[in-house]
Amino acid sequence: MCHGETVQHRRTKILATLGPASMAPETIMSMIQAGVDGLRINAAHGSPEDWREQAKRARHAADITGRAIAIVFDLAGPKIRLSPDVETRAIAQGEEVVFTSGESDNGAIEVEWPEFAAAATPGVSEIVIGDGTPRFAVTATEAPLVMTRCERPGMLGPRKGAFVTHSSVGAAALTGKDLDDLEVAAEIGVDFVSLSFVRRGEDIDDLRDRLRGLGSHARIIAKIEKLEAVEALDELIQASDAIMVARGDLGVEVGAARVPLLQKEIIRKATRAGRLVITATQMLESMIDNAEPTRAEASDVSNAVLDGSSAVMMSGETAIGAYPVEAVQAMDEIARAAQAGELFHREITAEPESAAEAVIQAAVHLASQLNSAALVIPTRSGGSARAAAKYRPSRPIVGLAENATIARQLSLEWGVIAGTLPSHPGSVENLVNDALWSARSVAGLRNGDRVVMAMGRFSTGSGNTDLITVRRIGEAPPPDHTQGIDPAFG
Repeated sequence: MCHGETVQHRRTKILATLGPASMAPETIMSMIQAGVDGLRINAAHGSPEDWREQAKRARHAADITGRAIAIVFDLAGPKIRLSPDVETRAIAQGEEVVFTSGESDNGAIEVEWPEFAAAATPGVSEIVIGDGTPRFAVTATEAPLVMTRCERPGMLGPRKGAFVTHSSVGAAALTGKDLDDLEVAAEIGVDFVSLSFVRRGEDIDDLRDRLRGLGSHARIIAKIEKLEAVEALDELIQASDAIMVARGDLGVEVGAARVPLLQKEIIRKATRAGRLVITATQMLESMIDNAEPTRAEASDVSNAVLDGSSAVMMSGETAIGAYPVEAVQAMDEIARAAQAGELFHREITAEPESAAEAVIQAAVHLASQLNSAALVIPTRSGGSARAAAKYRPSRPIVGLAENATIARQLSLEWGVIAGTLPSHPGSVENLVNDALWSARSVAGLRNGDRVVMAMGRFSTGSGNTDLITVRRIGEAPPPDHTQGIDPAFG
């Protein structure tokens, strides 16, 4: 075994949500030191001033620790709610209930969405309230009224969230609030934007156009949390840069029993298409109040890792919980334990989509055959490192980007240890030498470790990976400009 393999890097990344419990600079610092790879700003809570401060503190902590840390900005999206005037009451199974998108009369339950009646299809759609109960089968519609029968009892109450399954129309993916929030996200310089309640590829295209119009090159995460999104999964995978299995609202729509298999199917399809995929919601929920996770939660996180998740995400655990740092430590420990098992080490075989990707695939296989310490990939756009992650290689991927934005975006990719290169020199040999010394610092490699390097000539632009070389760390003297590399960066 080569020296580099003694450095055990966690392949599955950790994304943690910022909030009141993790606002202190020292807490953010401790979370990064505990293993966080990305920090999420939830636009459903707080104000633009809060988000600016969160981003500022996150960037400062990342700079101090020398880590490439992604910032994910999660748009609130459209949320259908019951009227504030709805009275709290229990609904029994089999009870007939009428909803309305107009003014309530004759006891109808008012819903704050003008197209509510048009969205519901009798005999097909269900109305789901809150976190899953009560649940109603739609029996008839006569705008603005929707007639239902309760299939699962529960409590109605003011401002509770409402869902229409198998909706024939949908609220716009981007609300007026989202458009305002996007301007803040672009100003902050976030690395990813998550789109909530996405239903079709056009939703992603619209968001991308708006981001580019604001001068942002953030990558887009499609949150799979509606039945329509599940049905349009292939289209959404192609349109987006990343996928999130948002198990909370997805479970509300499809029922908890269907979520585990859907999770596996979404992850399988996304990874085979080379998309970053995040598994989210209630992963260590009990740690909001307790210093240790339950055995069931440990199994859940472990299964998400074994399924092939690029990243696992915490929400309330780090945003409002009493033990945000301990939650990160627990997630890190569970993920490392899962990747030590035999089931974890299964490289994906898939047809490469281009000649450049075929070169990357060959480099992945070569790195495994040679038992190399790492696969080193200098990259301009990040595409080559992402292509390597698609195949889930047994060797760590050291992705060395031209700029810090790409490095931060790579920090959430499965198996990628992200860092930067100094300004690239003119010759291929100088580029190789720079990359070897940067990889040594970024990944903790040692002199004499053998690595496989895959790259293109930077002068030809991105997407032109056509070179593979096998080298040893430290085989050439350090270039003069490596003095500017932060040895802790990664």
